Amino acid sequence: MANGTGGLGLMMKRINAILTGSLLAICVSASGCVFIQSSAISERTGAGASISGSASDLGFLHLVAPTGLTQAAFANLLGNCATGKVSGVTTELGVRDFFIVQSYTVSVTGTCS
Repeated sequence: MANGTGGLGLMMKRINAILTGSLLAICVSASGCVFIQSSAISERTGAGASISGSASDLGFLHLVAPTGLTQAAFANLLGNCATGKVSGVTTELGVRDFFIVQSYTVSVTGTCS
């Protein structure tokens, strides 16, 4: 009887170790690594209302990156400006890495005059 209980305890320890390892792996992969790259298209100063727009999509293995994100984010920015005259435009590319999948986000800010 004592021998059977010891085997059950060992099995429970293994199951606990597997569950703990799996939970740790999920937490590490869910957090992702974030890289921010920013560039200015024009001067950052300007008179008028501050507006913003963004677009996001997924890429794979850093080999297949989404196309047209900057254009889509800029179109969202222009949609927030009634006059269509925008100055002081800046863009920011954020990449969140999940091993084989990357989440790309382009954020655009500017001033509507």
